[in-house]
Amino acid sequence: MSDEQTEELEELTDDLLEEILENQIISTDEAEKSNPTSYLVFKAGDINYAVNSTEVREILRNNEVYPMPFVPQYIKGVLNSYGVPFAVVDFSLFTSGRPQDSRLYMLLKNPNNISIQVSEIQEFHNESEVTVKNLTNTEDAPFFTGAISFDDVTAPILNINGILEKIRSDLENS
Repeated sequence: MSDEQTEELEELTDDLLEEILENQIISTDEAEKSNPTSYLVFKAGDINYAVNSTEVREILRNNEVYPMPFVPQYIKGVLNSYGVPFAVVDFSLFTSGRPQDSRLYMLLKNPNNISIQVSEIQEFHNESEVTVKNLTNTEDAPFFTGAISFDDVTAPILNINGILEKIRSDLENS
């Protein structure tokens, strides 16, 4: 291959690479516009809550939970999901002190493998279908980032990081 042909090939490769990168940027922007935030609304005990749907890995029903010693009361034990253990947090007991008798678990996407025991999965709502209210003072509610409202329902939005921090703190102190 001559030097001239090599130069042309390099220019063509550079142009092609630039075009690919431009298209990726456009498609990323378009994807953000076409994928608004959605929330999964669920009940823990008698209270409605919401979680950003991107934070939910999977929902399981009727899995066996194996008790663990020396953990806070709201940690029911661990369940096995495809060979991966997930700690089960009774979210009703975590927030209000009333245990629930449910076998429905929401596995969260987090490196700590936490699942939340819930009473009922209700529905998904896009951001355009609800009114989102952000919390300005997170010291008052470290487990929630805000709330969504739709119809006659208001559901606090879970702050997964705040919940994990509380669990970590309680485990260190037990």
